[in-house]
Amino acid sequence: MAPDDVVSMRDANGQSDHAPEVGGLSKLDDFLALHPGIRFLRLQWQDMSGILRARVVPIEVGRAMAAGKKTIRSFPNSLSCVVENSLMPTATLLGATTGLPDWDSLQSRPSLDLLYATVMCQMVRHSPKSPAPNGDHCPRRALATIVDKAFRLFQMQFLVGFEVEFEVMKRTAKGEMTPHSLGLGASACAGLRDPCYAHVEEAMQVLLQAGVGLEAVHSEGVRGQYEFVLGPRPPLQAVDELVLVHDTLKRVFARHELVATVFPRPVPSRSQSNGQHTHVSIHPPHMEDNFLAGILQKLPGLCALCLPYNLSYERIKPLQAGDVVSWGTENRGVPIRRIKPGHWEMRFVDATANMYLALAAILGAGLIGYENRVPLLIPDMGIDPGATEHGGHDSVPLPRTLSEALDRLVEDSSELDAVMQGKALHHYLSLKRFEASRLHDMGVEEARLLLTELF
Repeated sequence: MAPDDVVSMRDANGQSDHAPEVGGLSKLDDFLALHPGIRFLRLQWQDMSGILRARVVPIEVGRAMAAGKKTIRSFPNSLSCVVENSLMPTATLLGATTGLPDWDSLQSRPSLDLLYATVMCQMVRHSPKSPAPNGDHCPRRALATIVDKAFRLFQMQFLVGFEVEFEVMKRTAKGEMTPHSLGLGASACAGLRDPCYAHVEEAMQVLLQAGVGLEAVHSEGVRGQYEFVLGPRPPLQAVDELVLVHDTLKRVFARHELVATVFPRPVPSRSQSNGQHTHVSIHPPHMEDNFLAGILQKLPGLCALCLPYNLSYERIKPLQAGDVVSWGTENRGVPIRRIKPGHWEMRFVDATANMYLALAAILGAGLIGYENRVPLLIPDMGIDPGATEHGGHDSVPLPRTLSEALDRLVEDSSELDAVMQGKALHHYLSLKRFEASRLHDMGVEEARLLLTELF
């Protein structure tokens, strides 16, 4: 961080260029009263590639930020890096990006990093040509906008929960990744006797002490896979908590020279894969059919956000992400499983997604369906005896490659960006096409190794 990256929020006339969150300092001070040992604050954001990034500041600087006296400016391309840290060709060195903390997102992990607190930030851009702060590329802002719009226009509220599947890998002397967790899955107690499970328990304790809504843990898949079930939260809090869970798994296992990974297919020869099934419920649940129809209508394009890497498409098959545009009551062979009125499991999601943006797009598609009274024409494959396992003869297949999914997202991006009141998807489309070319040049197995390490 350059010395001038920590700047006063007042100009020569004493005016603030970024208004601080009302009550931010009191929220931070109340938090510090409960956690008096904290000395540093991690200002975090998740970029378009799903990578968690952060700036660390002393807590005194954090208090100055909460009071509206200072701000932290990052380099102008904080949302324009691809996964291996190349910059988009359209990236600029003019201006800066400022992280605006959401002080309601403060979290700590006393048993893991006693000296640190974390806070999630909205990222706003500004330049000499356009000095006014602009958050139209920020995924977190997109989700906050959707949540606000749903309640303000339709009195609709959401709850979101996640199933976090992961495997544990170990690096070889050659730098390759091999499976380390080998216990039997599918809830077998043998998986809980695997020596690796002691580290899973360590992560569980860290998360519970941090206040995470961990509801259940079990062995999953065929061998060597575990799943954390996270309880329902409002959307922003749910994704903030998910980010904490992912980072905690990485941190805990790294202390034992292991790699916990949520990447979909770390071992291509295995039949199992890691998904991130996302539970979404709406309240009140009336007109749920229109909401679901809106999501189904845009499902091929949503795959570009929810399955954001070419290797993600190895999960396009029944019992994993599904393979055609379809839904079914208590049917795990389709992309969307209906559990009860107004509650669905989105199975076409993996953990490499930026879930702020992916969830904003899913909910935005649902709101478009709700507002336009889009009819639900696809039959329920859980109860319709005429529907086949693969959706019938007229079913629309899900994309088989990221390129195909991005092409479908182009068709819906303007409408979805409009409902999110930004340009996040326009920016995302450009970034992911460039990123895909970089990973293609890297080669499949080198890309798999990188993504297994990062996710």
